[in-house]
Amino acid sequence: MKLKVISIIAFASCVAAAWTAAQKIGIYSMIQKMAQSEPGSMEERITYGKMAIFFDDWLTSAQLSSPVDSSQYRSGLFSLLAHISTIKSDAAKDPAGNQNIEYLISRIRSSYGDSLYKFFGHPN
Repeated sequence: MKLKVISIIAFASCVAAAWTAAQKIGIYSMIQKMAQSEPGSMEERITYGKMAIFFDDWLTSAQLSSPVDSSQYRSGLFSLLAHISTIKSDAAKDPAGNQNIEYLISRIRSSYGDSLYKFFGHPN
């Protein structure tokens, strides 16, 4: 528990100064939720949708509720990745924050690849 609190404080100090403490903790808790969910699970998709809403992007949230193998879903992931990239430069100031953002970017890219794999099917 102590490590988690330290991580929250470290991450909260690394994102944009204009953010409130609640917003900083909100994005961190979503990253933690993502780390606990299975790749490709419904929980992962719900967390992606919540992240889009966190960035006040309702269109992206709607796209992320599309079927996993659809172009709308991949477009939503791409938009979410763009939002995450906007806070990446601020997160780079702190190693703990940067590690969290890098994990999130990697997870979104993996989901994008999984979506393409499902779209094209398994080559036999």
